Amino acid sequence: PEWRVKHNALERLSQLSITARTQVCKMLPQIIPTVVAQVWDTKPQVSKASAACLLAACQTNRNPDVAPAIPAVVRAYVKPSETVKAIEELMHTTFVATVDASTLSLLCPVLSRGLKEKLAIHKRACCIVIDNMSKLVETPEAVAPFGPLLVPELKKVVENVQFDEIRDAALAALKTLTKALGHASVEEAIAAVMAEETRIVEEEQRRIDQERADMLERQRLMEEKEAEERRQWRDAMEAQRMLDKLALEEEEEKKQDEKRKKDNEKKSTRSATGKCKACGLKKCRKDCLLK
Repeated sequence: PEWRVKHNALERLSQLSITARTQVCKMLPQIIPTVVAQVWDTKPQVSKASAACLLAACQTNRNPDVAPAIPAVVRAYVKPSETVKAIEELMHTTFVATVDASTLSLLCPVLSRGLKEKLAIHKRACCIVIDNMSKLVETPEAVAPFGPLLVPELKKVVENVQFDEIRDAALAALKTLTKALGHASVEEAIAAVMAEETRIVEEEQRRIDQERADMLERQRLMEEKEAEERRQWRDAMEAQRMLDKLALEEEEEKKQDEKRKKDNEKKSTRSATGKCKACGLKKCRKDCLLK
């Protein structure tokens, strides 16, 4: 079954997280979304294996600053209600080491979710963590994939929260993140994010259009195939009817021949062996009745 394949793949990835830590760490931006998607699998075996695999993969991260908070972050992935506790753990983190792409892939989804929390104090905590984290981002390329995840949410906090202190924290985080992204201003960062979002939407639309066109083409080919099969079936049935008709005609002709043969035999004075039916001789006697 499919769930056994998933379960086996997750277990192998957990093993790789021990034997090939460096390689798994570099692939965290691709691994984390894929494994997180399996956390909500209907099979408990897959869900449990994905949680264990996610923890093992995230612990390959080499940033010593976030290492103590990794279990809490993973629990937030597995159980969204634990997001606030994960944010609190990150609040106590002092960022000293360089923040690379694998660290960002680990933290940004949880921080983005934290910015959507109802309580403003939780939004403030996320803003502070983002501000501190963004100051140590390795390269703009490392944080670029996560700009669309954080910039719109920070912008919402700046525009919608009524407390000045929290708005200031969000604005400071937005400015620091903008600098980390390599943009000169917040407006430029927002424009870049919107452009990226537009590009993603257009690509998705093109993909959907292509899938629809492929589906229509497959449907057309299927209809042509079914029409050809129906035609062949009709031809085969017509040929069978003709064969049946010929067989009936042959059978009827044989019956007619046999009937004619029997009629001739009845009319004939000789049997099939050539003997006379009256005297039983091939050459009739003089007193034979049929002579």
